[in-house]
Amino acid sequence: MRREHRLARLLRALSGKTQEQLAEETGVHRSVIAEIELGGILPSRDHLKAMAESAGISLPDAERILYLYETLRTSRQRWGRDAGQLFDRMTDKLRSQAGAAYQRLLTLSLPEGPTAAGVIERAEELFSRLAGLSEEMRLAVVQVAEEYQTWYLCERVCLASVQELSRDVESAASWARLAQEIAERVPGPEEFRYRVQGYALGHVANFLRVSGELRQADATFERAKRLWDAGSDPGRVLDPGRLLDLEASLRKDQRRLDEALALLDQAATVSRLPGRVLIQKAITLEKLGDYARAVETLLQAEPLVERQGDARLLYMLRFNLAVNYCHVGRYGAAAELVEQVREVATERGDENEVIRLTWLQGRIAAGLGRPQEARSLLAQARRAFELRGKSYDVALALLEEAVLLLDEGRTAEVKVLAGELTRVFEEKGVHREALAALRLFYQAAEREEATVELARRVLRYLFRAREDQSLRFEL
Repeated sequence: MRREHRLARLLRALSGKTQEQLAEETGVHRSVIAEIELGGILPSRDHLKAMAESAGISLPDAERILYLYETLRTSRQRWGRDAGQLFDRMTDKLRSQAGAAYQRLLTLSLPEGPTAAGVIERAEELFSRLAGLSEEMRLAVVQVAEEYQTWYLCERVCLASVQELSRDVESAASWARLAQEIAERVPGPEEFRYRVQGYALGHVANFLRVSGELRQADATFERAKRLWDAGSDPGRVLDPGRLLDLEASLRKDQRRLDEALALLDQAATVSRLPGRVLIQKAITLEKLGDYARAVETLLQAEPLVERQGDARLLYMLRFNLAVNYCHVGRYGAAAELVEQVREVATERGDENEVIRLTWLQGRIAAGLGRPQEARSLLAQARRAFELRGKSYDVALALLEEAVLLLDEGRTAEVKVLAGELTRVFEEKGVHREALAALRLFYQAAEREEATVELARRVLRYLFRAREDQSLRFEL
């Protein structure tokens, strides 16, 4: 018999399984296993690895056991007549060899790891190469080139997915899926690989959330959390607050706002980017209608974000601060911020952001007493929302225009705008309670009994009801 045959016999003995059991587990016919053990068929290395896995041991360790067994078996010195004594001696020798190897390892100097700046620079370099390739080519590169199979590139690709969400959901999905591919190939201890895989899968759940697939996003996020919790990150290279932050966004979209706030408070204590977490908290407070606390939270985040130097986060902070300034009536402060963020949005070429800025500028112009400018901006934003099927935003913009017209006593024009609302009634983007409030305003406008106060009350209600569909409009 050749060594491979003896090794196959040893591995099945270590597994304690019959030939039938081993055949079922490895997918190899029982008669083939029998021929291998009799020396008739030479087993492949892959087959031996499968047998070793079945025995719960690595193939190299099994080869060492076989070597020690054969050495002791042929030695002139006998170590006893029974197998127990033989294996005890083998165990002692293995322990002795492993201990000596470990002591030698301790005398070696540890290699210097890359600095944080070096890791970021390397991640950016690799990412820039991928960014110039097609989706298919990116995947092919990641699957075969080890230099692209690192945790820091996975983290950078996850960031690209988040950055693309407001511009192109398909692009965001592509980057998230690529991050998942990288995570599956990251080297290192299994516990660390679990952490990286959980981190990447959390970003897959995030693009599903933005796509409106909330049920699938929830299930994917549960898998991401299980992977994260099953793993460890001794070097603390991944942001421990990131999954909490992403889960909070999901809970917010599920209208579970109290849960979202609790997750964000937890994330703020461990996140590497507490400024980002505070921005998310402010957005959640805005959805709850607590605009004063939202402003307070954003002002708390401002020095953290400025110190970090992330242009995207700074844009988010200033835009949301301007929105909340409008809610609390501080239109002058909002106007100063909008001038800063509009230039950034235009440079980025993000049409969705430009439209929302146009809407915000219309609200600010109305608050500053410039009704003609306000109506022009609001109408422009409304038409753009309608083209994109954003029915709820269309309704909000229409009501803001109605407030301005009613303030000037132009009830006939309000009737025309109210007629526009009838189209919104049929859209899926407006829920039942919101429809009831809009219908009430429409009926009052038809009777020429709509007032500025009614329009403002419906408008305030719609801002709140967007996130709480059970909220009812009360006269």
